[in-house]
Amino acid sequence: MKNILQFLGRQKKKIFLGLLGVFVILQVFRPETNDGTSYSANDITNAVGVPPAVKTILETSCFDCHSNHTNYPWYSHIQPTAWWLSDHIKEGKREVNFSEFNTYTVRRKMKKFREIAEQIEEGEMPLDSYLWIHSDAKLTGEQKKTMIDWAKMNEQILEKKYPDSVPPRKH
Repeated sequence: MKNILQFLGRQKKKIFLGLLGVFVILQVFRPETNDGTSYSANDITNAVGVPPAVKTILETSCFDCHSNHTNYPWYSHIQPTAWWLSDHIKEGKREVNFSEFNTYTVRRKMKKFREIAEQIEEGEMPLDSYLWIHSDAKLTGEQKKTMIDWAKMNEQILEKKYPDSVPPRKH
């Protein structure tokens, strides 16, 4: 019995050292970082009016995943967390990239404003997983109203200016 326990102890040690080795090797493989600039000729501030309160909310609660610049937390340098964050940011930018918003078609801008309002109303944004670490990004009731009103107002402005570009509404 003693021999079996010694054998199992050696196996656990080998497994632990093997996993530790894999973890150390993983640290060499790093994803590309999202460290461009948030503001450029194509950003949202050049597409529509962005009041200071909205700009602050966007910077605090949205830009890390939805712009060309992410303020990375300390744990973003540890694999495989960095890969997860990288995928999350790429997906966020595919949905809406505020640094490239002015390159969108009028129809896409309208759709994005509609989605911004809907997702904030439904509590889908900011994501809960983001708020676990970034508690300052949690929107107050007043901030939610500010963002929803701003998004709906911009959607309506574009709809009036470009009635032929209005995307279909979901029922």
